[in-house]
Amino acid sequence: MKDTITVKKYAADLKGSVLIPGSKSITNRAIILAICSRGESTIRGPLYSDDTTCGVHAAKSLGCAVETSPDRIKINGIGRQRPVSNIAINVGSAGTIARFLPCILAMGADGHWTLTASEQMTKRPMQGLFEALDRLGDPLTPLEKPNHYPLRVSGGKIRHYTTHVDGSISSQYMSGLLLAAPLAKAPVTIRTQGNIVQQQYVHITLDCMRAFGVEVGCNEDLSDITVTPTPYCAVDFTVEADASTASYFIALPGAVGGSICIENLSKESSQPDKRFVDIIKQFGCEVIWRDTKGVQVTRPPHLGKLRGGYCLNLNDCSDVALTAAALAPFADAPIDITGVEHIRNHECDRISAMTAALRKLTVRVEERRDGWKIYPSTPVFADLKTQDDHRMAMALSVIGLGAEGVRLDNPDCVNKTCPTFFDLLQELGADLEPDPLR
Repeated sequence: MKDTITVKKYAADLKGSVLIPGSKSITNRAIILAICSRGESTIRGPLYSDDTTCGVHAAKSLGCAVETSPDRIKINGIGRQRPVSNIAINVGSAGTIARFLPCILAMGADGHWTLTASEQMTKRPMQGLFEALDRLGDPLTPLEKPNHYPLRVSGGKIRHYTTHVDGSISSQYMSGLLLAAPLAKAPVTIRTQGNIVQQQYVHITLDCMRAFGVEVGCNEDLSDITVTPTPYCAVDFTVEADASTASYFIALPGAVGGSICIENLSKESSQPDKRFVDIIKQFGCEVIWRDTKGVQVTRPPHLGKLRGGYCLNLNDCSDVALTAAALAPFADAPIDITGVEHIRNHECDRISAMTAALRKLTVRVEERRDGWKIYPSTPVFADLKTQDDHRMAMALSVIGLGAEGVRLDNPDCVNKTCPTFFDLLQELGADLEPDPLR
């Protein structure tokens, strides 16, 4: 792929359908659980991306037999045993693997591992997770900066079995501790103040754990959870479509007109970003769910501008905040997007990055601590920085298709969660230059 890609204004009303790749979050949870199981697990319909490749690499590095094919990953797990030690494992920029791997290594058998990461990941916050692990013993040794990557993890150092975690920065802290807890030698109690951001992702973690044979009871606000040591079972596991990735395609009719069918998004999905289906209805689009799987989104021909004039608190589904911000300039009244202060700590400061991009597009925007107020505008063509952030690249593509186009740097950053993103846009009739396919 070239250093830049130009996404041109969409020439006509959209008419088409798309199959969304598998969920990154669920794929990486399944990979971690397969590592922690004894026997061969099959993960069907996985997402293949930079993030999930890091998970597969970790499995191989730790001694798991791994077989990959286009539609499945087979992993022969190692349970709490650690046949390979004294090695370095690079987690790249994979946030889920970076949070989950130290936990399963710390809770398992004796061994030592050096965990390294991309420059981007070394800047992301880990303090809440690392402090929670350190309360259980002394499994972590920072190698450069406290509470950041790189670090050394030692297994067999857990001596205490009650900890508390600050989940206000990332739900992945709680998820990492939960995934690892069944590997411990005694029941592990994890306490919070009930302030876990995007709690639904913790419930997804619990659902995945149950699929691999571990039952975990918890109170509704996740403030007190005790996990009993239980062996994970190897299973046949199917990954559902990624609701976060689906949001960009759900947004397309709102930006360009016409209709799209998201063929494999389930109405029963517990992924919080499925809420974008309801958000596109607030913008004025029509939504029809199929009986089993799939959703049709249509912008009514009589709808002039999209509907605005309301506030969207996206604390529970913050990965679609950029998607909502991409549609807001096309609305007939200002839209407030709130509750997403924590996305300042993701691949980039997403609030400031989107503010800068919108202003370059001549969109009137007010940056707030936890979001934006975005006014009706007529975006112009602009050269924009993705900040090496996959969600910035995909959201800004939506604006470009609906307005006068955009030129994006580093389009390869979509490989983190959806390597086929630009291919899928082309299949839907988008005009991209240069061609993103080698």
